[in-house]
Amino acid sequence: MMILRGIKNFPKHCKTALVSIWRNGVMSFSSIFAVTITLLLIAVVMTIALNVNKITVNIENSLTIYVKVDRAATEEQSKAIEPQLKALKGVKSVKFSSKDQELNKLIASQDKNNKKLFENYRNDNPLGDAYTVEVKNVKNLDSVAKKIEHIQYVNEVTYGGSSTNKLVKILENIRNGGAIFVVALIVVVLFMIANTIKMAITARSTEIAIMRMVGASNWYIRIPFMLEGAFIGLFGAIIPIIALRYGYTFAYEQLTQMMGAGLVAFVSPFPFVYKLSGILLLLGAGVGLIGAFFSVRKFLKL
Repeated sequence: MMILRGIKNFPKHCKTALVSIWRNGVMSFSSIFAVTITLLLIAVVMTIALNVNKITVNIENSLTIYVKVDRAATEEQSKAIEPQLKALKGVKSVKFSSKDQELNKLIASQDKNNKKLFENYRNDNPLGDAYTVEVKNVKNLDSVAKKIEHIQYVNEVTYGGSSTNKLVKILENIRNGGAIFVVALIVVVLFMIANTIKMAITARSTEIAIMRMVGASNWYIRIPFMLEGAFIGLFGAIIPIIALRYGYTFAYEQLTQMMGAGLVAFVSPFPFVYKLSGILLLLGAGVGLIGAFFSVRKFLKL
């Protein structure tokens, strides 16, 4: 019965909430403006954090160790290295490349003039065989590389080393720092909306007291204020969503053209923009509801 009554009174509560926002124009506008700025910051930080996360994952998934085999090693000695590499703890995969394949890669990477020069090495190939070793975790890079160096007939081990680990660590710190910053901004929005609702409650304290005297339930009094907080949050999310829709799409196109394909690949605008827009709407409305709920709850206890 109470639920049916609540549904029946819902349009009335919505109207009351909107009228209250209009009456408290200055405070409501300042709160909506504060929510807009904060949600814009949240959208920017979340966009950066999610793209950094994607770049970090791409780097981690593509980190490999390049192993050069000694030229003096026979074919059997060179092939014997492969099972030793696969047996190492932390190794995900091992790919063999013959010295002829290595020469083909070298020639393909040269300009037109140098290609002819390197073609002369077909009969007397100065290169050796090679292996590409992929690790399961970026943290295993150093330890796996050091173990490979001690394998017989391994001439050289090349990988990003400590600089790669530092880069991944920096990206992870940016991602984690972004998450903490978003939480801090949500707390700021919560405080802003709660403060606005407190002002509205103070202005209507006499009206609320009369409603309580005639038997209005706490929820009947509370719902319009909660809706008011939700509307403030929703109105504050409109501009950030528009900015996200067009701003991120433009930034994605420009950055993709500049960077091209590779490790620095960004999150595609769609459906990313729609998902993040939904999160902003939920954040705005949810934080508004929560802020209003605690403000009214504190007042009704008095």
